[in-house]
Amino acid sequence: MTAARITPQIIADILKKGMALKDEQVWIYNQRRAIPEDKRLYIVVGMVGIKPYGNNNRNAWIATTGPSGAPGGEYQDQLTQYMLETLSINLFSYTPECLQRYHEVLGSLRSTYSQQLQEANGIKISELPTAINDVSSIEGAALLYRIAITLPIFRKYDMILSADYYDDIDGFSIEEIEQ
Repeated sequence: MTAARITPQIIADILKKGMALKDEQVWIYNQRRAIPEDKRLYIVVGMVGIKPYGNNNRNAWIATTGPSGAPGGEYQDQLTQYMLETLSINLFSYTPECLQRYHEVLGSLRSTYSQQLQEANGIKISELPTAINDVSSIEGAALLYRIAITLPIFRKYDMILSADYYDDIDGFSIEEIEQ
């Protein structure tokens, strides 16, 4: 089973395509990368917080056919978790480019490509960010322009686990009880 991509990876992919940036210009927070000292625009996407708002279990009997053609099946727990993930998208550059292009982040997140990735990954990106802030002052005398965008994203995660059926509980069987 392949691991699903984390939400910041999906957002980074959308921004790379929507803003026509190269791979080395967009990365995920906490990857131990130094701030490049060239004149290009860079974006760092990171998770700020997670708040679960739903956790469901739906039991289902999944019918199957065995190798000999005999009918069979398996009882499963179909588990679904719903999360509100808050992401921070940080744009920075040594030129005013991040101040000139920050609105492209919002446009990229509403693009057809973004809509397709949202559908494929079970996410809903908020149409408007919670905040857009100029945080250039945190760099002090480095003269680095910085914009921080805080964005809520709703995401659904699924799990399927095998479950014991009423006549298949460890240590007991219906036949033993009836005797």
